[in-house]
Formats: sequence, structure tokens, C-alpha cells
Amino acid sequence: MTGTQSTAVYSGASSGISSSRVLEIPGAKERILISDNTTAWSDFVKKRLEQLIQLPFGWDGYQGSHVSFQNASFALRVLEAICGFKTRPPQIVPGSSGDLQIEWHTLQGDLEIHVIGPNNVHAWRAMTGGNPEGEELFLKNDFAVVARWVKEITESSIAAATAA
Repeated sequence: MTGTQSTAVYSGASSGISSSRVLEIPGAKERILISDNTTAWSDFVKKRLEQLIQLPFGWDGYQGSHVSFQNASFALRVLEAICGFKTRPPQIVPGSSGDLQIEWHTLQGDLEIHVIGPNNVHAWRAMTGGNPEGEELFLKNDFAVVARWVKEITESSIAAATAA
């Protein structure tokens, strides 16, 4: 491995190396610079997922296994689909069987997304002043409702913090 290659699983994560790439188009005299979109939450999430897939066996004091690469990758793709550019980074908590939970806890309410496996997700939210039992969904690949939930919970808290 050369000194410029990264050992990070996610492009640019944990390495400080830019994820930009220069592509040469055959027959063209110009180059096109392509870079990954960086959002307010993406660097934090990529670093956290790196940590979780590297957990040692028994990390929880019992027989907990690390978060599986498949679950981490799927969780990242879900977040890319449901989070806006300025969405506050979520908390990401490992489960003991290779699963993970993505959470936001704000003044507006709580949102938890349990990634049991790729295309196997349980989402729950409870809004402040709403039904204390909250709402829950079991999802496979359509996360439009959860995207709305994220926006309501995170953007409302930004507005409330700005107003205070």
C-alpha cells in the first residue's frame, strides 16, 4: 500500500484523504473533477460506522458482535436518502447482534431507526405533546415517511434554538 492509500472502509473516512477524483475522458483535453457530497452529518457518521464495524467480539461484556459491514453500509445509504444537507448528526448505537440504531433526541421529540439488517428496519418516533407511545413503522426500502420525520425533528429544533 502506498502512503496515499486509505485503509478506511468509507471514502475519506478516518484518513483525512479527500474523496475527490479526477477522471480523464478519452479524446478530451479537459478533466472533470468529481467529489462526494459532504453534508453536515456525513463525516461524523462515516467515522462512527468505522468504529462500530471494528468492535471486538464481546464488546458489550457478553457475546456481542461488531456491527456488520452490510448493516453499516445500508444505514449510510438510508441516511443519505433521509437526511438533508444541514441535518444534525444522529447518535449511532451498536446492537449486540450486528445491528445498529440511529437516534435523534430533540426538544421536538425522539426518533429511532433500528437497522436490523439490509431492507429490514424498524422506525419509531414520539413527538413532544403527542401520543407518548409514538408511531412505528416496519420498512424495507421506502423511507419517505422517515425522511419527513427527520426533517420535522431536526429542522424544528434548529428553528427553536435560533429563536431562543
